[in-house]
Amino acid sequence: MRRAWALGLALVLSSTGCDDDSPADAGTGTDGGGGMDAATADGGDVDGGDVDGGGTDGGETPVCGRSELLCGGACVNVLTSPAHCGACDAACEAGEVCSSGACEDECASGLTDCSGACLDLSSDEANCGGCGFACRADQLCLSGSCGCTAGERDCAGACVNTSTSPAHCGACGTACEAGEVCSLGSCEASCAGSLTECSGGCVDTSSDGAHCGACDAACTGGASCVDSACGCPGTETLCSGGCTDTSSDPRNCGACGTACASGQVCAGSSCAASCPSGQTVCGGGCVDTDTDAANCGGCGRTCTGGQVCDEGTCACPSGPTLCDGACVDTDTSNAHCGSCGMACADGAACSGGACAAACPGTLTRCGAFCVDTSTSPTNCGGCGVSCGTFGTCAEGMCACGAGTTACGGACVNTALDSNHCGGCDMPCAMGERCLASMCRRIGP
Repeated sequence: MRRAWALGLALVLSSTGCDDDSPADAGTGTDGGGGMDAATADGGDVDGGDVDGGGTDGGETPVCGRSELLCGGACVNVLTSPAHCGACDAACEAGEVCSSGACEDECASGLTDCSGACLDLSSDEANCGGCGFACRADQLCLSGSCGCTAGERDCAGACVNTSTSPAHCGACGTACEAGEVCSLGSCEASCAGSLTECSGGCVDTSSDGAHCGACDAACTGGASCVDSACGCPGTETLCSGGCTDTSSDPRNCGACGTACASGQVCAGSSCAASCPSGQTVCGGGCVDTDTDAANCGGCGRTCTGGQVCDEGTCACPSGPTLCDGACVDTDTSNAHCGSCGMACADGAACSGGACAAACPGTLTRCGAFCVDTSTSPTNCGGCGVSCGTFGTCAEGMCACGAGTTACGGACVNTALDSNHCGGCDMPCAMGERCLASMCRRIGP
Protein backbone atom coordinates (compact mmCIF):
# COMPACT_ATOMS: atom_id res chain seq x y z
CA MET A 1 0.00 0.00 0.00
CA ARG A 2 1.06 3.54 -0.56
CA ARG A 3 1.08 5.98 2.31
CA ALA A 4 1.42 9.76 2.05
CA TRP A 5 4.74 11.11 3.13
CA ALA A 6 4.89 12.57 6.61
CA LEU A 7 7.22 15.49 6.15
CA GLY A 8 10.13 15.23 3.70
CA LEU A 9 13.15 17.21 2.75
CA ALA A 10 14.13 18.21 -0.76
CA LEU A 11 17.82 18.55 -0.03
CA VAL A 12 21.12 17.34 -1.38
CA LEU A 13 22.09 13.89 -0.11
CA SER A 14 25.25 15.16 1.51
CA SER A 15 28.57 13.45 1.17
CA THR A 16 29.46 14.81 4.56
CA GLY A 17 27.61 15.11 7.79
CA CYS A 18 26.63 13.15 10.84
CA ASP A 19 25.53 10.05 8.95
CA ASP A 20 29.07 9.06 8.00
CA ASP A 21 29.68 6.16 10.36
CA SER A 22 31.74 4.18 7.88
CA PRO A 23 34.59 2.29 9.52
CA ALA A 24 38.09 3.53 8.76
CA ASP A 25 39.28 -0.02 8.12
CA ALA A 26 36.49 -1.14 5.81
CA GLY A 27 38.68 -3.79 4.22
CA THR A 28 39.65 -4.38 0.62
CA GLY A 29 36.40 -4.49 -1.35
CA THR A 30 36.18 -3.48 -5.00
CA ASP A 31 37.32 -0.47 -7.03
CA GLY A 32 39.66 0.65 -4.32
CA GLY A 33 36.77 1.24 -1.97
CA GLY A 34 35.81 -0.28 1.32
CA GLY A 35 35.05 -3.94 1.75
CA MET A 36 31.75 -5.51 2.71
CA ASP A 37 30.60 -3.74 5.84
CA ALA A 38 29.70 -5.86 8.82
CA ALA A 39 26.57 -3.69 8.88
CA THR A 40 24.93 -3.38 12.25
CA ALA A 41 25.58 -5.47 15.33
CA ASP A 42 21.90 -6.30 15.71
CA GLY A 43 21.59 -8.63 12.77
CA GLY A 44 23.46 -7.09 9.86
CA ASP A 45 20.82 -4.78 8.36
CA VAL A 46 22.15 -1.96 6.24
CA ASP A 47 21.86 1.30 8.13
CA GLY A 48 20.42 3.37 5.30
CA GLY A 49 21.49 6.67 6.79
CA ASP A 50 20.84 6.26 10.52
CA VAL A 51 23.67 7.16 12.82
CA ASP A 52 24.95 5.00 15.61
CA GLY A 53 25.73 6.93 18.71
CA GLY A 54 24.45 10.47 18.95
CA GLY A 55 25.93 13.41 20.75
CA THR A 56 29.59 14.21 20.76
CA ASP A 57 31.90 13.94 23.74
CA GLY A 58 30.74 16.07 26.63
CA GLY A 59 27.07 15.85 25.68
CA GLU A 60 27.21 18.42 22.87
CA THR A 61 24.43 18.40 20.28
CA PRO A 62 25.77 17.00 16.98
CA VAL A 63 25.64 19.19 13.88
CA CYS A 64 23.60 17.26 11.32
CA GLY A 65 24.24 17.36 7.59
CA ARG A 66 21.86 18.04 4.77
CA SER A 67 18.71 15.90 4.63
CA GLU A 68 19.23 14.90 8.28
CA LEU A 69 17.23 15.50 11.45
CA LEU A 70 18.23 15.02 15.07
CA CYS A 71 16.17 12.01 16.15
CA GLY A 72 16.74 10.65 19.64
CA GLY A 73 20.13 12.35 19.92
CA ALA A 74 21.43 11.01 16.59
CA CYS A 75 21.55 12.53 13.11
CA VAL A 76 19.26 10.59 10.79
CA ASN A 77 18.78 10.85 7.03
CA VAL A 78 15.00 11.12 6.87
CA LEU A 79 14.99 10.73 3.08
CA THR A 80 16.11 7.11 3.40
CA SER A 81 15.57 5.80 6.94
CA PRO A 82 12.59 3.38 7.14
CA ALA A 83 12.40 4.07 10.89
CA HIS A 84 12.30 7.86 10.41
CA CYS A 85 10.92 8.32 6.91
CA GLY A 86 10.24 12.00 6.27
CA ALA A 87 10.22 12.82 9.99
CA CYS A 88 11.48 11.44 13.30
CA ASP A 89 9.67 8.25 14.38
CA ALA A 90 7.60 8.14 11.17
CA ALA A 91 8.27 4.43 10.58
CA CYS A 92 7.27 2.66 7.39
CA GLU A 93 5.03 -0.40 7.62
CA ALA A 94 6.14 -3.95 6.89
CA GLY A 95 6.79 -4.40 3.18
CA GLU A 96 7.29 -0.69 2.55
CA VAL A 97 10.49 1.18 1.76
CA CYS A 98 11.57 4.75 2.45
CA SER A 99 12.02 6.48 -0.89
CA SER A 100 12.93 10.19 -0.90
CA GLY A 101 11.25 10.75 2.47
CA ALA A 102 8.05 8.83 1.70
CA CYS A 103 6.95 5.30 2.55
CA GLU A 104 6.27 3.51 -0.73
CA ASP A 105 5.75 0.01 -2.12
CA GLU A 106 9.00 0.19 -4.10
CA CYS A 107 11.96 2.49 -4.66
CA ALA A 108 11.87 5.29 -7.20
CA SER A 109 13.72 4.83 -10.49
CA GLY A 110 17.50 4.93 -10.05
CA LEU A 111 17.40 4.03 -6.33
CA THR A 112 18.10 0.60 -4.80
CA ASP A 113 16.37 -1.07 -1.85
CA CYS A 114 18.92 -1.70 0.90
CA SER A 115 17.03 -3.14 3.88
CA GLY A 116 14.09 -0.80 3.37
CA ALA A 117 16.16 2.27 2.54
CA CYS A 118 16.09 3.52 -1.07
CA LEU A 119 19.64 4.61 -1.85
CA ASP A 120 21.65 6.01 -4.74
CA LEU A 121 24.49 3.50 -4.86
CA SER A 122 26.52 5.85 -7.05
CA SER A 123 26.90 8.40 -4.22
CA ASP A 124 26.10 6.75 -0.87
CA GLU A 125 29.29 6.32 1.21
CA ALA A 126 27.79 3.55 3.36
CA ASN A 127 26.54 1.62 0.34
CA CYS A 128 28.84 2.50 -2.55
CA GLY A 129 28.24 0.42 -5.67
CA GLY A 130 26.29 -2.16 -3.64
CA CYS A 131 24.34 -2.53 -0.42
CA GLY A 132 26.73 -2.73 2.53
CA PHE A 133 29.88 -1.70 0.64
CA ALA A 134 31.12 1.14 2.85
CA CYS A 135 33.79 3.67 1.96
CA ARG A 136 36.41 4.73 4.46
CA ALA A 137 35.53 7.74 6.58
CA ASP A 138 37.85 9.96 4.52
CA GLN A 139 36.53 8.79 1.14
CA LEU A 140 33.61 9.81 -1.04
CA CYS A 141 31.44 7.58 -3.19
CA LEU A 142 32.13 8.76 -6.74
CA SER A 143 30.11 7.15 -9.53
CA GLY A 144 29.70 3.97 -7.50
CA SER A 145 33.34 3.63 -6.42
CA CYS A 146 35.06 4.81 -3.25
CA GLY A 147 37.75 7.41 -3.83
CA CYS A 148 39.40 10.58 -2.65
CA THR A 149 38.22 14.04 -3.62
CA ALA A 150 39.88 15.91 -6.49
CA GLY A 151 43.19 17.29 -5.24
CA GLU A 152 43.75 14.40 -2.83
CA ARG A 153 45.67 11.15 -3.25
CA ASP A 154 45.32 7.79 -1.54
CA CYS A 155 48.57 7.43 0.39
CA ALA A 156 48.98 4.28 2.48
CA GLY A 157 45.24 3.87 2.85
CA ALA A 158 44.40 7.49 3.65
CA CYS A 159 43.23 10.40 1.52
CA VAL A 160 45.71 13.27 1.81
CA ASN A 161 46.28 16.62 0.17
CA THR A 162 49.85 16.38 -1.04
CA SER A 163 49.94 20.17 -1.37
CA THR A 164 49.77 20.57 2.41
CA SER A 165 50.62 17.24 4.05
CA PRO A 166 54.08 17.26 5.74
CA ALA A 167 54.06 13.45 5.69
CA HIS A 168 53.24 13.25 1.96
CA CYS A 169 54.46 16.53 0.52
CA GLY A 170 54.19 16.60 -3.26
CA ALA A 171 53.96 12.81 -3.44
CA CYS A 172 52.99 9.87 -1.26
CA GLY A 173 55.73 9.00 1.23
CA THR A 174 57.74 12.20 0.71
CA ALA A 175 58.03 13.52 4.26
CA CYS A 176 59.38 16.92 5.20
CA GLU A 177 62.28 17.07 7.61
CA ALA A 178 62.11 18.54 11.10
CA GLY A 179 61.65 22.30 10.94
CA GLU A 180 60.23 22.22 7.42
CA VAL A 181 56.64 22.81 6.29
CA CYS A 182 54.74 21.56 3.26
CA SER A 183 54.00 24.58 1.08
CA LEU A 184 52.23 24.04 -2.26
CA GLY A 185 53.51 20.48 -2.42
CA SER A 186 57.13 21.31 -1.63
CA CYS A 187 59.06 21.07 1.65
CA GLU A 188 60.23 24.56 2.57
CA ALA A 189 61.58 26.48 5.55
CA SER A 190 58.41 28.60 5.75
CA CYS A 191 55.01 29.01 4.11
CA ALA A 192 54.79 30.92 0.83
CA GLY A 193 52.91 34.19 0.46
CA SER A 194 49.84 34.58 2.63
CA LEU A 195 49.57 30.89 3.51
CA THR A 196 49.31 29.91 7.20
CA GLU A 197 51.06 27.00 8.86
CA CYS A 198 48.63 24.54 10.45
CA SER A 199 50.30 21.43 11.89
CA GLY A 200 53.18 21.57 9.44
CA GLY A 201 51.04 22.23 6.36
CA CYS A 202 50.58 25.61 4.65
CA VAL A 203 46.91 26.43 4.04
CA ASP A 204 44.87 29.36 2.76
CA THR A 205 42.65 30.15 5.75
CA SER A 206 40.43 32.32 3.55
CA SER A 207 39.16 29.26 1.65
CA ASP A 208 40.19 26.06 3.48
CA GLY A 209 37.10 24.37 4.94
CA ALA A 210 39.16 22.59 7.61
CA HIS A 211 40.97 25.78 8.66
CA CYS A 212 38.55 28.62 7.98
CA GLY A 213 39.88 31.90 9.33
CA ALA A 214 42.16 30.03 11.74
CA CYS A 215 43.80 26.62 12.16
CA ASP A 216 41.38 23.78 12.98
CA ALA A 217 38.29 26.03 12.61
CA ALA A 218 36.35 23.60 10.42
CA CYS A 219 33.14 24.35 8.54
CA THR A 220 30.31 21.84 9.15
CA GLY A 221 26.74 21.15 8.05
CA GLY A 222 27.54 21.42 4.34
CA ALA A 223 29.02 24.91 4.70
CA SER A 224 32.13 26.02 2.81
CA CYS A 225 34.80 28.59 3.61
CA VAL A 226 34.40 31.94 1.85
CA ASP A 227 36.79 34.78 2.72
CA SER A 228 37.64 33.31 6.15
CA ALA A 229 34.00 32.68 7.10
CA CYS A 230 31.92 29.50 6.91
CA GLY A 231 28.86 29.96 4.73
CA CYS A 232 26.42 27.97 2.65
CA PRO A 233 27.05 27.50 -1.06
CA GLY A 234 25.05 29.31 -3.71
CA THR A 235 21.59 30.38 -2.59
CA GLU A 236 21.39 27.93 0.32
CA THR A 237 20.69 29.13 3.87
CA LEU A 238 22.08 27.96 7.20
CA CYS A 239 19.20 26.53 9.26
CA SER A 240 19.78 24.68 12.56
CA GLY A 241 23.46 24.16 11.80
CA GLY A 242 22.98 22.79 8.27
CA CYS A 243 22.76 24.30 4.79
CA THR A 244 19.42 24.00 3.04
CA ASP A 245 17.56 25.34 0.03
CA THR A 246 14.63 27.26 1.50
CA SER A 247 12.96 27.37 -1.91
CA SER A 248 12.21 23.64 -1.70
CA ASP A 249 12.74 22.51 1.91
CA PRO A 250 9.32 21.76 3.51
CA ARG A 251 10.77 22.18 7.00
CA ASN A 252 12.27 25.56 6.17
CA CYS A 253 10.09 26.83 3.35
CA GLY A 254 10.95 30.42 2.53
CA ALA A 255 12.69 30.90 5.88
CA CYS A 256 14.32 28.82 8.62
CA GLY A 257 11.73 27.11 10.83
CA THR A 258 8.77 27.73 8.52
CA ALA A 259 7.37 24.21 8.05
CA CYS A 260 4.69 23.21 5.58
CA ALA A 261 1.64 21.37 6.89
CA SER A 262 1.20 17.64 6.27
CA GLY A 263 0.11 17.08 2.68
CA GLN A 264 1.67 20.30 1.41
CA VAL A 265 4.83 20.77 -0.63
CA CYS A 266 7.38 23.57 -0.70
CA ALA A 267 7.32 25.23 -4.11
CA GLY A 268 9.31 28.36 -4.82
CA SER A 269 9.74 29.22 -1.11
CA SER A 270 5.99 28.89 -0.42
CA CYS A 271 3.86 26.02 0.86
CA ALA A 272 1.40 24.75 -1.74
CA ALA A 273 -0.95 21.85 -2.42
CA SER A 274 1.03 20.67 -5.45
CA CYS A 275 4.09 21.41 -7.58
CA PRO A 276 3.90 23.68 -10.63
CA SER A 277 4.16 22.21 -14.11
CA GLY A 278 7.64 20.95 -14.95
CA GLN A 279 8.65 20.23 -11.36
CA THR A 280 8.67 16.98 -9.37
CA VAL A 281 7.93 16.30 -5.71
CA CYS A 282 11.10 14.96 -4.04
CA GLY A 283 10.87 14.53 -0.28
CA GLY A 284 8.15 17.16 0.07
CA GLY A 285 9.87 19.79 -2.07
CA CYS A 286 9.40 20.78 -5.70
CA VAL A 287 12.51 20.44 -7.86
CA ASP A 288 13.48 20.39 -11.53
CA THR A 289 15.01 16.96 -12.05
CA ASP A 290 16.57 18.18 -15.31
CA THR A 291 18.90 20.56 -13.45
CA ASP A 292 18.83 19.68 -9.72
CA ALA A 293 22.15 18.06 -8.75
CA ALA A 294 20.51 16.45 -5.70
CA ASN A 295 17.74 14.88 -7.75
CA CYS A 296 19.21 14.49 -11.23
CA GLY A 297 16.90 12.55 -13.51
CA GLY A 298 14.91 11.36 -10.49
CA CYS A 299 14.48 11.88 -6.77
CA GLY A 300 17.52 11.08 -4.65
CA ARG A 301 19.92 10.61 -7.56
CA THR A 302 22.90 12.78 -6.58
CA CYS A 303 25.68 14.19 -8.76
CA THR A 304 29.10 13.91 -7.09
CA GLY A 305 32.72 14.82 -7.76
CA GLY A 306 31.99 18.32 -9.01
CA GLN A 307 29.49 17.18 -11.64
CA VAL A 308 26.41 19.21 -12.52
CA CYS A 309 22.99 18.05 -13.65
CA ASP A 310 22.40 18.66 -17.35
CA GLU A 311 19.09 17.50 -18.83
CA GLY A 312 18.71 14.90 -16.10
CA THR A 313 22.22 13.48 -16.46
CA CYS A 314 25.26 14.08 -14.24
CA ALA A 315 28.24 15.46 -16.16
CA CYS A 316 31.31 17.64 -15.66
CA PRO A 317 30.91 21.31 -16.58
CA SER A 318 32.65 22.56 -19.70
CA GLY A 319 36.43 22.25 -19.29
CA PRO A 320 37.08 19.59 -16.60
CA THR A 321 37.22 15.87 -17.38
CA LEU A 322 35.67 13.07 -15.35
CA CYS A 323 38.50 10.95 -13.92
CA ASP A 324 37.83 8.31 -11.26
CA GLY A 325 34.42 9.87 -10.59
CA ALA A 326 35.69 13.43 -10.06
CA CYS A 327 35.95 16.39 -12.42
CA VAL A 328 39.58 17.45 -12.88
CA ASP A 329 41.55 19.83 -15.09
CA THR A 330 43.84 17.54 -17.08
CA ASP A 331 45.92 20.57 -18.12
CA THR A 332 47.17 21.07 -14.55
CA SER A 333 46.38 17.90 -12.56
CA ASN A 334 49.54 16.03 -11.53
CA ALA A 335 47.45 12.88 -11.02
CA HIS A 336 45.70 13.11 -14.40
CA CYS A 337 48.04 15.05 -16.68
CA GLY A 338 46.80 15.16 -20.26
CA SER A 339 44.37 12.31 -19.68
CA CYS A 340 42.89 10.27 -16.86
CA GLY A 341 45.37 8.13 -14.94
CA MET A 342 48.50 9.73 -16.44
CA ALA A 343 50.31 10.80 -13.25
CA CYS A 344 53.46 12.93 -13.28
CA ALA A 345 56.59 11.53 -11.67
CA ASP A 346 57.75 12.90 -8.34
CA GLY A 347 59.21 16.37 -8.75
CA ALA A 348 57.52 17.03 -12.10
CA ALA A 349 54.62 19.43 -12.60
CA CYS A 350 51.72 19.28 -15.04
CA SER A 351 51.36 22.23 -17.38
CA GLY A 352 49.31 22.28 -20.55
CA GLY A 353 48.62 18.57 -20.16
CA ALA A 354 52.29 17.60 -20.12
CA CYS A 355 54.64 16.69 -17.26
CA ALA A 356 57.87 18.66 -17.02
CA ALA A 357 60.62 19.26 -14.48
CA ALA A 358 60.73 22.98 -15.36
CA CYS A 359 57.77 25.22 -16.06
CA PRO A 360 57.47 26.40 -19.67
CA GLY A 361 57.47 29.99 -20.90
CA THR A 362 56.58 32.67 -18.38
CA LEU A 363 54.97 30.29 -15.90
CA THR A 364 56.37 30.16 -12.36
CA ARG A 365 56.98 27.03 -10.32
CA CYS A 366 54.94 27.27 -7.12
CA GLY A 367 55.66 24.10 -5.20
CA ALA A 368 54.39 21.29 -7.38
CA PHE A 369 52.45 23.55 -9.77
CA CYS A 370 53.15 25.78 -12.77
CA VAL A 371 51.19 29.03 -12.51
CA ASP A 372 50.89 32.41 -14.17
CA THR A 373 51.46 34.74 -11.23
CA SER A 374 50.23 37.70 -13.25
CA THR A 375 46.65 36.33 -13.35
CA SER A 376 46.36 33.52 -10.79
CA PRO A 377 44.00 34.59 -7.95
CA THR A 378 45.67 32.12 -5.58
CA ASN A 379 49.26 33.00 -6.54
CA CYS A 380 48.96 36.67 -7.48
CA GLY A 381 52.35 38.33 -7.90
CA GLY A 382 53.98 35.45 -6.04
CA CYS A 383 53.44 31.90 -4.84
CA GLY A 384 50.73 31.51 -2.20
CA VAL A 385 49.41 35.09 -2.41
CA SER A 386 45.62 34.76 -2.34
CA CYS A 387 43.16 37.33 -3.65
CA GLY A 388 40.36 35.73 -1.63
CA THR A 389 37.17 34.14 -2.88
CA PHE A 390 35.84 37.10 -4.85
CA GLY A 391 39.10 38.96 -5.55
CA THR A 392 40.70 39.10 -8.99
CA CYS A 393 44.33 39.19 -10.13
CA ALA A 394 45.60 41.43 -12.93
CA GLU A 395 49.25 42.12 -13.72
CA GLY A 396 50.27 40.45 -10.46
CA MET A 397 48.10 42.71 -8.29
CA CYS A 398 45.00 41.70 -6.35
CA ALA A 399 41.79 43.65 -6.67
CA CYS A 400 40.02 42.71 -3.44
CA GLY A 401 36.33 41.88 -3.30
CA ALA A 402 33.78 43.49 -1.00
CA GLY A 403 34.41 42.85 2.70
CA THR A 404 38.12 42.11 2.28
CA THR A 405 41.25 44.20 2.76
CA ALA A 406 44.63 44.05 1.03
CA CYS A 407 47.23 42.91 3.58
CA GLY A 408 50.71 42.27 2.23
CA GLY A 409 49.28 41.88 -1.27
CA ALA A 410 46.68 39.28 -0.21
CA CYS A 411 42.95 39.88 0.32
CA VAL A 412 41.76 39.01 3.83
CA ASN A 413 38.62 39.39 5.91
CA THR A 414 39.94 41.32 8.92
CA ALA A 415 36.73 40.62 10.84
CA LEU A 416 37.44 36.87 10.89
CA ASP A 417 41.06 36.24 9.90
CA SER A 418 43.15 35.35 12.95
CA ASN A 419 46.35 36.53 11.22
CA HIS A 420 44.89 39.98 10.53
CA CYS A 421 42.26 40.53 13.22
CA GLY A 422 40.80 44.03 13.08
CA GLY A 423 43.59 45.16 10.75
CA CYS A 424 46.60 44.00 8.77
CA ASP A 425 49.35 42.14 10.66
CA MET A 426 47.40 41.97 13.94
CA PRO A 427 47.56 38.23 14.74
CA CYS A 428 45.64 36.55 17.54
CA ALA A 429 47.54 34.64 20.19
CA MET A 430 47.62 30.85 20.29
CA GLY A 431 44.26 29.54 21.49
CA GLU A 432 42.40 32.62 20.27
CA ARG A 433 40.21 33.13 17.22
CA CYS A 434 39.16 36.29 15.44
CA LEU A 435 35.45 37.05 15.75
CA ALA A 436 33.95 40.44 14.81
CA SER A 437 37.47 41.92 14.46
CA MET A 438 38.44 40.94 18.02
CA CYS A 439 40.63 38.08 19.25
CA ARG A 440 38.64 35.84 21.57
CA ARG A 441 39.71 32.84 23.60
CA ILE A 442 38.34 29.48 22.37
CA GLY A 443 38.09 26.19 24.18
CA PRO A 444 38.55 25.64 27.92
